[in-house]
Amino acid sequence: MLKLIQNEWMKLWHKKGTWAMVAMLVLVILVPGGIMKYYEGKSSDEGSWQEIEQQSIQNNKAMLAEEDLSEEDKAFFEERIAISEYRLAHDAPSQKDNSLASFMSFTSNMLTLVTLFTVITAASIVSSEFSTGTIKMLLTRPMSRAKVLTSKLLTTFLFGLFLVAVNIVVSAIVGLVLFGVGSGVELEVVNGQVAEKAVWNDLAYHYLLSGGDFVMSTLFAFLVGSVFRSSSLAIGLTMFLSFTGGMIVMFLSRYDVVKYIWLTHSDLTQYEKGILMVPDMTMPFSLTVLAIYAVIFLVISYTSFMKRDVTA
Repeated sequence: MLKLIQNEWMKLWHKKGTWAMVAMLVLVILVPGGIMKYYEGKSSDEGSWQEIEQQSIQNNKAMLAEEDLSEEDKAFFEERIAISEYRLAHDAPSQKDNSLASFMSFTSNMLTLVTLFTVITAASIVSSEFSTGTIKMLLTRPMSRAKVLTSKLLTTFLFGLFLVAVNIVVSAIVGLVLFGVGSGVELEVVNGQVAEKAVWNDLAYHYLLSGGDFVMSTLFAFLVGSVFRSSSLAIGLTMFLSFTGGMIVMFLSRYDVVKYIWLTHSDLTQYEKGILMVPDMTMPFSLTVLAIYAVIFLVISYTSFMKRDVTA
């Protein structure tokens, strides 16, 4: 099995597209970092952080004075005022802008691009073997088809995890070089009290929850690529469902069946944001639904690959 994975890994890196994906990922981290650094100097004349916080308090109080304000909006502006007043009283400037933590929080959104690149790999790693005819030579080796397919699946996920590591490492280096660690603190209101926010814990939690869409999109693309032998179909269909999943769930929200569709649960970051696509969902229920669909995707992928006639 290890030799099969090594072989798949080598074949993956012999493709120019693999290097292009890594280069593009690094580029979309470097360019925004440079732009943010450029505008950091432009905004240095806006005044001290104390003046900015005082202005923020005045603006938020003005918003509170507006009529027909919802309870949610009222609570939001009250929290903003409480945080600004806490900063001024305790000499606690914000670390939100121009810091390592804030930049890495920004680049964590690049996980969408990581998922896209992993989907492309998952969609083509099987289908390309059939389109080029190399699958016949691969299956002549004294290895079962199940092991061959498993090696391709594991290689796909290893590549995806490699891209996640690139995202984290490059973001950390760029953020540290351009902005430094930063000396301020992030605050939030918990149970009516202003408290310091665990920025790094929240960032790690975000990466963990992003794994839901990463895993399910990869497995679905792997399924379509294995069954239909078309990488373009797998990529297109997976991306279509990823971008329209929210609309599909919204359209089906009036029906109970929506709770049992994997698109409803794949974005686990909804629990981090506290805005659920369907009310009354829980994390354990979402994980259970995703696990069931993951097994279904794998069963279909392996069944199709095991029974396929390679001479077709």
